[in-house]
Amino acid sequence: MKNFLFSISFLFIFISNAFTQKETPNLPFDKTTNKITYSEVILVDSLTTKQELFSRAREWFAKTYKSSTNVIQMEDKESGKIVGKALMQVYHKQFGMIGESGYINYTISLYLKDGKYKYEITNFYHSGQFTSAGGRIPDYGVCEDMINTTDRQMGFSYQKIYNYYLNQMNDNITELVVDLKRAMITNAVSSQNDW
Repeated sequence: MKNFLFSISFLFIFISNAFTQKETPNLPFDKTTNKITYSEVILVDSLTTKQELFSRAREWFAKTYKSSTNVIQMEDKESGKIVGKALMQVYHKQFGMIGESGYINYTISLYLKDGKYKYEITNFYHSGQFTSAGGRIPDYGVCEDMINTTDRQMGFSYQKIYNYYLNQMNDNITELVVDLKRAMITNAVSSQNDW
């Protein structure tokens, strides 16, 4: 009975999401790995040292993630590299209410040199979670497989719910990148004259 109720509940998630979905977002892909990858080399003030950028990056991790020590998997100040594994909650809409639908896991890497740095965010993977009704949102796996899928359940395409998750992922990562860039820029010099 519990599984039946969960199946019905899950069906309603699909139905309610079917009417609120955006199209699949235009996601960046790495041509070599064929993985969704957000990556960019950012030039900063040429006088900014690798050590200063490392310090800013480390501070950004500490302020951005609840537990940066759990997120950061590897850091090497000498080579200027920080690698972390993080996750973001994704949601669904059901009967006008928002419900949790698992997590998108990802890897974030920062490579730091004098006067510049590179970020790379990749390895996106959906993992499900247990619901308050006692059911479980399944793991949908690597996010690349969520694009142009023919997967269906009870006649409803998974693509619409995948689009909902992928749009949330894209919005969150875009905001994350903006926040990272803001934290990594050289402190602005005031244009006002001292008096």
